[in-house]
Order: sequence, then structure tokens, then C-alpha cells
Amino acid sequence: MQILKNDHSPSVLNKTEVFNFKRLLISSKIRENYSKLLYKAGIKSLIQFDIDTIKIPDSKLSKLAVEEASDLCNTILLNHCYRTFFWSAGIAVSEELQYDNETLFVSSILHDIGLSDKHNHICSQQCFANYGGTHAYKFVAKHTLNPHTPSIIKTAIDMHLYPSVSKKKHGNEAYLLSKAAAMDVIGSHVFQVPSLYIRQVHKTYNRNGFKDDIINTMENLNHKENTRADILYKMGFPTMASKNVLDSEFLNS
Repeated sequence: MQILKNDHSPSVLNKTEVFNFKRLLISSKIRENYSKLLYKAGIKSLIQFDIDTIKIPDSKLSKLAVEEASDLCNTILLNHCYRTFFWSAGIAVSEELQYDNETLFVSSILHDIGLSDKHNHICSQQCFANYGGTHAYKFVAKHTLNPHTPSIIKTAIDMHLYPSVSKKKHGNEAYLLSKAAAMDVIGSHVFQVPSLYIRQVHKTYNRNGFKDDIINTMENLNHKENTRADILYKMGFPTMASKNVLDSEFLNS
């Protein structure tokens, strides 16, 4: 088994890392707004596709990951993980990015294990994303012969709370997962995927109860100070989640 490395994403940020994380949040929002303007002005063209374009992988590892997530996550959290996969794959289509479908799916379906009822006690001790990345690493390492897959999935889950992830440094899967998680939780990047696709995903994996549930996890799980969840909460996460355009403009039907 490979040695776990956490240097790309510390669990608790020091003073400099907190400052850089906050700066990244602001700069990424500016870039997102600029990109949105390009789509609105027609400078960037929206690629049209529907839910049948995206396929859940049929591999043994993918099926085992679904079993693991289904065992640990309630229906609300599990649906969020499925939607995160479809958003990440949809953004990949939009940006014409290559990715490994199995790796992206397993990363998506396991990315919030640290928020599940069995494991969320760790939020007061460390970053739940790092905890989830380590959990996923150990799980995947037991069920794959590919020596690289566990580390790729761990990196993607470790990094998914970052508002901007480098494709070159961390890989397309990590980049896509971070954008997709933000899309489902606070409505970022919605303009990159077709409205029909969004409604189809919602019809298959509904958002019932999700907004209240995710806000509750940030307000009541006592996240350790200077973890990314703690910083996001202090920077207005509940307000952003409550105003998610996916809940106000895209119905489940």
C-alpha cells in the first residue's frame, strides 16, 4: 500500500494558509462571475447534452463504493453525492475535459463520508474532507489493483472544499469534484450545464431536504477552528447555501 500524504491539503490551516484560502475564495468568485459573463454574452457557447450522455461506471469498484456510501449516508447525503458526480461529469463535457469515469464517480460518491452520521464526530477534531479522503483511500486500496487510483481519489476528496483546484497539480478529477460540490451546495457554475440536464438530474436524484440538511451540518457539527469548513461557515456559507439557484429556479419535476 502506498504511503498517505497530506501535504497538498492540510487538515487545520495555519495563519498564512487561512489568509490564502480566503483570498482564493474571493479570486475564484471573481473568475466565476467573469466566466458567467462570457456565457451570457455568447462569447462562450453552452454545449447541449442530456443525462443519457453521462454513464455511471459498471465496474466492481464503483459498485462497492455505492454499497459503502449507501451503508453510511442517509438518502439526502447520498443523493447529493450522486448529483455531484453528474455535475462534475457535466462540467467536464462543458469544458471538454478528459477524465477517468470510474475515478470521478468513486470520488464523488465517497466525498462526504466525513459528514455521515457514523463519522461526523470527527468534524470537531479535523477537516472532514481530509478524514473522508483517508477513509476513501483505505477503502479503494482494498478493492483495486491500480496503484495510482487510491491516491488520486484521496487527493480529489481532500481538495473538494477548495474553491479553485489546479488541474495541472491535482488532476482533472480533483478539479471537477471541487466545482461540482460547490455547484450542488451553493449553486456555483450552474451556467456551464444545460437547464434540461439539471432538471433531469434533479428528477433522478432529488434535492428534498438537502438545503436545510447541509446548512445544519455546518452550523451544528462544531467544526474545528481553522478547518476549511469552519472558515467557509464564518465567511457566509449558510447565506450562500440558502440562496442556491438550484433550489430557487430549478424544480425537481
